[in-house]
Amino acid sequence: MSTEKTKKQAALETLWFMQDYGNIISAFALAKTVESLGYDAVLLNKPFRFWTDTDTSADSEAGKFIYKNCKVAPVCYNSGDFLKLEKENDVYISGSHPLWSYELCGKETNFHYYFEGVSDSKTKISYATGFGGDYTGPHGEDKKLSIYYLNRYAGISVGDYNDAEIMGQHLGIEPKVVLNPILMCDRSVFEKASENAPAKRAETSESFVFSYIKNVTSRKKELVMRGNDIIAEKSSNPLKSLADLGISDKSKSKTGFECSPNDTVEDFIYYIINSEFVITDDFSTVCLAVLFNKPFVFAGSEKDTYTRQTYATLFSLGIDERIVLEEDDFKVREYLFRMPIRYNKVNKLLEEQRGQSAEWLKKYLV
Repeated sequence: MSTEKTKKQAALETLWFMQDYGNIISAFALAKTVESLGYDAVLLNKPFRFWTDTDTSADSEAGKFIYKNCKVAPVCYNSGDFLKLEKENDVYISGSHPLWSYELCGKETNFHYYFEGVSDSKTKISYATGFGGDYTGPHGEDKKLSIYYLNRYAGISVGDYNDAEIMGQHLGIEPKVVLNPILMCDRSVFEKASENAPAKRAETSESFVFSYIKNVTSRKKELVMRGNDIIAEKSSNPLKSLADLGISDKSKSKTGFECSPNDTVEDFIYYIINSEFVITDDFSTVCLAVLFNKPFVFAGSEKDTYTRQTYATLFSLGIDERIVLEEDDFKVREYLFRMPIRYNKVNKLLEEQRGQSAEWLKKYLV
């Protein structure tokens, strides 16, 4: 049997190894999007400078999901390992994460996430990559270097107009704005991934409200409880909550709610798919809710940079009113828990943006 490679392979630089639902499913969605365009996709492993066995091993919650559903490259311990891996890849794609945030990634890895070490013989693309809401560096000579490395890319795209403005203002580069990869996927991709969710076997409730509050405040807790009470006026739906990945034993002290012990990535997806209503402050959760046409409320804050990211995406789909800020008068916004979303219009806009983003990406996958 021939072992000759029949498809070109794309290496994806993401933050899949972080114990965070959003980072994991965004990396997963990008891999599936690239595969749908005819490529093999491999998720690059954690940079050695970030390496810890617990974060990157297949035994972590992130690893259990990603290794089951995606191809993962081995860890590169030295330049020789990287050169060997580079020969196997035709295209390098930086993914839909704040990889260019100096605070999050740059302090530890310098220009790793700018594909500093990838030769110019390889096509380099960014897909919905960003800065995490604000430009925090680099500056001076390092800023010149970042511009140099970005100019080696064949195509540059970001996930929202805020990041496009940051890039234009600070680096003089005008990127394309594309759709988040979660919204690029067919529903069946996530339905298949959730088939073996422990919650699917354990839960008996036919209908429930799902909440995931990543950055808990007293005002957000108030909004969740009030929203659940309003929805319960027409049905006795229980509230199912999740805390951050892997801390179900500490969840009540963090969230103030009784949280489900079923807290794998598969459970997270399962809960959103099967919920009647979603309340969250997490952008990726909103993307899944939109994909599955769920009514939702996003609990944001004027101080939160990720609220701007959510606003940009929801504004483009005509449903930015689903954002409730901590600073708002909740009573004025309570109607959102009773008002359905006209998903016929949203889905039409989503399909248009999906097509435009796919065309942009296909142009560079040559």
